[in-house]
Amino acid sequence: MRVLVSLSLRCYIYSPHVFVKPPLQFVRPFSAFRTLMSAESAVPSRQQPKWHLPAKKVQPTLHLQNSLTKTKTEFIPKDGRRVTWYNCGPTVYDASHMGHARTYLTMDIIRRILEDYFKYDVLFVQNITDIDDKIILRARQDYLFKNHKANTKELDLALINQVEKARKEFIDSKLAKIEGAVALATQDWNMFVKKMTPEEIAKAVVIDEKFKMYLSALQVSFDAVQKAKQALEKKDTSKQAADELLEASQFVLSLYLDKRKGNEVNDPKVFRELPAYWEDMFFKDLDALNVRAPDVQTRVSEYVPEIVTYVEKIISNGYAYAVDGSVYFDTTRYDGHHGHHYAKLEPWSKGDQALIEDGEGSLGSKLQGKKSPNDFALWKSSKPGEPEWNSPWGLGRPGWHIECSVMASAVLGENMDIHSGGIDLAFPHHDNELAQAEAYYDCGQWVNYFLHAGHLHVEGQKMSKSLKNFITIQEALQTFSARQLRLFFLRHQWDAKMDFKQSSMQETIQIETTIKNFFDNTKAIMNRIRSDGSRGADEHADGSITHRYRDAEKRLLEVLQQKQDAVHAALCDSFNTPTAMEEIMNLINETNKYMAGGAKLVNLHLLGKVAKWTTNMMKIFGVAENGAEIGFGASGQAGVSTEDVLMPYLHALSSYRDQVRSLARDQAPHKEFLDLCDRLRDTQMVDLGVALDDQDDGTALVKLVPREELIKAREKKLAFLAEKEAKKAAAAAEREKKRLERLEKGKVSPLEMFKNSEEFKTFDTNGMPTHSKDGEEITKSRKKKLQKEWDMQKKLHDEYLKEFPSK
Repeated sequence: MRVLVSLSLRCYIYSPHVFVKPPLQFVRPFSAFRTLMSAESAVPSRQQPKWHLPAKKVQPTLHLQNSLTKTKTEFIPKDGRRVTWYNCGPTVYDASHMGHARTYLTMDIIRRILEDYFKYDVLFVQNITDIDDKIILRARQDYLFKNHKANTKELDLALINQVEKARKEFIDSKLAKIEGAVALATQDWNMFVKKMTPEEIAKAVVIDEKFKMYLSALQVSFDAVQKAKQALEKKDTSKQAADELLEASQFVLSLYLDKRKGNEVNDPKVFRELPAYWEDMFFKDLDALNVRAPDVQTRVSEYVPEIVTYVEKIISNGYAYAVDGSVYFDTTRYDGHHGHHYAKLEPWSKGDQALIEDGEGSLGSKLQGKKSPNDFALWKSSKPGEPEWNSPWGLGRPGWHIECSVMASAVLGENMDIHSGGIDLAFPHHDNELAQAEAYYDCGQWVNYFLHAGHLHVEGQKMSKSLKNFITIQEALQTFSARQLRLFFLRHQWDAKMDFKQSSMQETIQIETTIKNFFDNTKAIMNRIRSDGSRGADEHADGSITHRYRDAEKRLLEVLQQKQDAVHAALCDSFNTPTAMEEIMNLINETNKYMAGGAKLVNLHLLGKVAKWTTNMMKIFGVAENGAEIGFGASGQAGVSTEDVLMPYLHALSSYRDQVRSLARDQAPHKEFLDLCDRLRDTQMVDLGVALDDQDDGTALVKLVPREELIKAREKKLAFLAEKEAKKAAAAAEREKKRLERLEKGKVSPLEMFKNSEEFKTFDTNGMPTHSKDGEEITKSRKKKLQKEWDMQKKLHDEYLKEFPSK
């Protein structure tokens, strides 16, 4: 049974069978019903209120400087968060130099940002070129020279004549571009060198940038020949004398030997050992620079079968042809056919024969049969003295450009997100890579984003052995740390020219010091707060406590958030690390100002947040070690026991305790205790790599600092104090000198001071003149002046008698 409200506002009882008019007590007026409904509406609703979608802040998206467009284009990986990347590796035949570092350290920074900041899953592939004309020539020449040196048992005229003949051929070959150089250098070497003034050398370098290197090699060899002739005159035919001549003439003699015996070198081991050695050295150098190893490493020598198959496919697609055992890419057929474009990266370099010949290599440039001078070798027919592999076109070896197309395709397939390398490889190497792969797959785009690291200059000049500014990675690491070099790279835009110079490195070292001091001070202050019992709060005189989140903290948090946004925007702007580093340094400077008041005025957690974020950015850039929570971190020593680590510190503590007790037993003055504390700070702790930074409140911040840095700072401080003391002593000596000079003036009594003068004749009882030598009375004004002199002399004489009473 239910109660219903009728339209007449009377209540009726409803049953399934009949309506029944209720008794009067059930009938209520409408006002009562309205009151009931109002009461029910006042009960809180059990439904959630409307939720408002927050406004989304527009964030910058990652854009890359893409060499395929010459613009910054949005980075859109083809497979979500997965990124495929191929980086051109080195041709391993010599020591890695700073030009290599420009590419591999730069790409490591970009890779770390992609992986550790933007959180992409990067598959990084890098090759090793261990088959190349440079490798063949260097391996062959080194092999022939070593054999020749080993087989030479003594110094004789025949050996000297051989070296002189080698020098003549070297002059004919290498100085031919310089007008008149060959004739004069052959006829009279000394006259030629005398003529080579700095101005003439500069002109020659414009014609041939390697001229200075050739000139230097010829001069060293010439001097060695003269020395060898003198030794022979003195009957010195020793093997040592012969070896000195050969070693000094290796550069010129190697070419001579290779020309005559190069075609006899057929042992494959000769062409494997050289690149294997330099590959190992290359990765040791990169490891020293803290460059991450590739996820996949490929070597040309291990992919020759795949290269042959790849070349066959390009031929079958109509974009290559075979001639006399070699295979060439048909640039004319390819360019404009089926939507293909040759030289996508640098179309303006198309047809540049100097670049094309350099790309073909010194051995490959001699091959014949090209349809067009713009065509390039995919497969080279091997001549005697060159490594060789079987192919459908006969015995031969891969061309340089084909290797990267094949190995990248073998690992990454018909399309990749990123391809990278040095800007000097853009044409022809990278352009040829693109053409080969797109001819193989008959596709329009093999690479989506092409990144090129900028050129490296040294002190404003292109790095070159001929300019004597060639710096190997190992040489650089003897002067600067890997961290300093990385910070230097971070301060330069990755795709722009970078000038490696001392002044910039000194600025970088100062930046490193600023960052390190920031970390050291932060850790010291945080440790102080954790240990002082305050738990990071302020205690008032009445015992109450309050928080440390004030206007200063709000401002610091605001600065942190601003810098986080600015760094993000910079990294989205094609990995603009110079701007990112500048923003981080600004944050450090602001935080240093915040910390200036000491541990009692900072917020522990906010300071930690700033320091941890800064550390994390340094980790992302590869500057700080991954294990560090705050700071650059320090490599631990494997195999070192706890006892070995702790005992030096425990000995220092025990020694300090012994001395304190001894002073206390002797009731020594307070100053001796303070001197003991200073020795602990300046000597024992410094030798242990611990810095005690005295604060205004009488306490000290404890910092772990490399021992060498502290010793250097101590020596600098001692030198400053010694200089200060020396200046103080010199000033005291000068004062003493003037004092003695003044006393010396007081040696004469005022009673006698005027009597030796020829100006005066008579004097009073005090020795004051009364008449001149002419008998004239001294004037009043003159007497006044003489009295002043007399008074001054009396004062000086009194001082003299006080200093020397016996006199």
